[in-house]
Amino acid sequence: MIKELTKRDGSVVAFNAEKLTRWGQWAAVVGADWFAVVGDAYKRCPDKCTTTELQNAMIQSCLDREDTAHLMMAGRLLMGSVYKNAFGGHDNIPTVGEMYKSMVEKGLWEEMDYSDEDLRIAQSFINHERDLHSVHSVVNQITSKYSIKDIEKNIALESPAFVWMRMALGICKAERKDLRMAEVFAYYEDYAQGTINAPTPNINNLGTPKRNYASCCVYKSGDSLGSLAAGDHIANIMTASSAGIGGLIVTRSKGDGVRNNTIKHGGKLPYFNSQGSAINANLQGERGGAETMHIPCLDPEIFTLLRLRHPTTVTAKAERRLDYSFGYHPLLAEKAARNEQWMLVSYKACPELWDALYKFDDSFEEIYEAYAKSSKRKKWVSARELVDEFLRMEEETGRMYEHNIREMNRHTPFKEPIHSSNLCQEIALVTKAYESVTELYEYKETTGEIGLCNLAAIVAGRVTPETYEDVAYRALKMVDTVISIMDYPFPNLKFTAQARRSAGIGITNLAHDMAMKGLRYDSAEGKAYMHRLAEMHSYWLHKASVRLAKERGKCEWFDRTKYADGWLPIDSYCKMVDTITDQPLLCDWEGLRKEIAIYGMRNSVLEAYMPVESSSIAGNTTNSLYAIRQPVVIKKSGTNKNVFLAPDWDELKGSYQFAWDIHHNDMADTYAIFQKFCGQAISADFYRQFKKGEVPRISARELFMQWLYRIERGLKTKYYTNTAAGLEELTTDGADCDGCKL
Repeated sequence: MIKELTKRDGSVVAFNAEKLTRWGQWAAVVGADWFAVVGDAYKRCPDKCTTTELQNAMIQSCLDREDTAHLMMAGRLLMGSVYKNAFGGHDNIPTVGEMYKSMVEKGLWEEMDYSDEDLRIAQSFINHERDLHSVHSVVNQITSKYSIKDIEKNIALESPAFVWMRMALGICKAERKDLRMAEVFAYYEDYAQGTINAPTPNINNLGTPKRNYASCCVYKSGDSLGSLAAGDHIANIMTASSAGIGGLIVTRSKGDGVRNNTIKHGGKLPYFNSQGSAINANLQGERGGAETMHIPCLDPEIFTLLRLRHPTTVTAKAERRLDYSFGYHPLLAEKAARNEQWMLVSYKACPELWDALYKFDDSFEEIYEAYAKSSKRKKWVSARELVDEFLRMEEETGRMYEHNIREMNRHTPFKEPIHSSNLCQEIALVTKAYESVTELYEYKETTGEIGLCNLAAIVAGRVTPETYEDVAYRALKMVDTVISIMDYPFPNLKFTAQARRSAGIGITNLAHDMAMKGLRYDSAEGKAYMHRLAEMHSYWLHKASVRLAKERGKCEWFDRTKYADGWLPIDSYCKMVDTITDQPLLCDWEGLRKEIAIYGMRNSVLEAYMPVESSSIAGNTTNSLYAIRQPVVIKKSGTNKNVFLAPDWDELKGSYQFAWDIHHNDMADTYAIFQKFCGQAISADFYRQFKKGEVPRISARELFMQWLYRIERGLKTKYYTNTAAGLEELTTDGADCDGCKL
């Protein structure tokens, strides 16, 4: 029984049951049993406890009940603490003007040239009541991960409403003054109501003196010491800039001659080890960075490289700090299907074959067959054994991904080669190897190029067809503005990124949207709806880029895209998608084509579908295009832990479809539909469930047939295979990096 309470100021008072009752009644919402929560918290606490411990006991009691009403009650309890710590209580919330001036004086918000009248207008539409009607996971995620904090006191200095206001003020600071406050209002509503999902760097830094907005970084290292050193430098510095890294090292293989064949090359493992060290040298929040290294199917070291993360691999031959993605050409699938041999060739032996691997013409097959008939050095392996090994590593490690090199270079707006994806496999951008580190610090076009993509997502189910045009415009304009105002770690990256202006706008909350509409991932109606959504998303993003080209000018390297030649996604998509759904096109693509010919586009590429793991919690949405795995998931991000309940579960529990119940091919169909209208790629997750007590095993033949299905439907990439046995409580880690996953 509680007898004494220690307050936040250190004073000790006698426990007052009436105050606890009022506290519980204030926090309770419709449907929450405040009496039971208060009673439970009272029993959990010792005779002498702090007000914080008592509040945490009440919150935990709410979380244990795992329903919407009690999760909202927990959110109100947490908001009470946020208001108390940041402002001295709910009744002392400052105005926007007071908050702005206070935070600017402390150096925590930037001075943004807003007048007192502007701030009075902002005060008229800021809505603190929304914070008091948010579930606990939303409040906890925002105030622990996104709010500016006093690290010494470990308290948030911003409530969620002020986070969204800071972002809106920050993204609109350079808008025309006669239009600016209307734009601030629109962005504030987008952020606060969750129609636009912004990436973590934007939420953390917009409106602050920090200009660190990097999302995804993709780079290539070539076959020289200078180029390899540049790759290490990129990985190190971009990790410090909060970017997720996708890397490719194109260099000679183990045993190849070096320095006129006076030295034997040590292979790629030492360079992978160096990359593992580079990305862990700098922290992103509470942990090191993350990188996916891409491994081409031609590499003579391929069997060794595929096993680098496997738990049975000896330490001396392992590198477990990196993730890996197997890059293949469909020719390998043909050879494996016919049970033929596959040729492995080092980059030193035939650089032209390696270069042709990343072209979208037929040169790879021609050079491959010619080299195979020659007497030049090569290594033959069973194509089927190679594919079986790669697919087995996907299953057994969970950190081996895949990318279809041919499809990435075929169905794309870029004319120049795409060599790899990024950490989470949704990016497909042009990269070129640098000859030296010094080129990174030159503000001009050099031999190299880092692919940099800035991300955002539109929240399905919260945007109507009538409003999609405006929301898509603001989402793309946010990304385009960030490209202009961010600080770049390298002058050369600034030059190329602003010349390309590559965007990756995805969709999130699809599972919730489908449940609200009573649709299934594996039904004809569901697939037709997804086709309409994917088309609408891409079309309005293209219209937005044309509009931005009119307002701000087309991107400098527009002529390096197929858009300049009249290309649109509907021209090169995988035609097998037409066997998935007979949904016809609904948008005026030919009218759009004519507009692009006249005005150009502001951005080289527009779409990418990322995991949206962290910020989905802040928006109370299901993440990305994924179905839910179960109603309640414990989501972790660093040291933060959240109990996430599928949105509107109480009302929609009969409409949600679980990921485990969706066949692999239906999930592949989902991704193929969105890939049809996607200039980049998709963090495509798949799901496999085994019965409790069953040995988690799947035949090589089934894995092979599923892989062929993904190829036939035009998937560019594959990310995780999520496996469950018995489906007990699920715990999922948050973003591998703060930039890549929104």
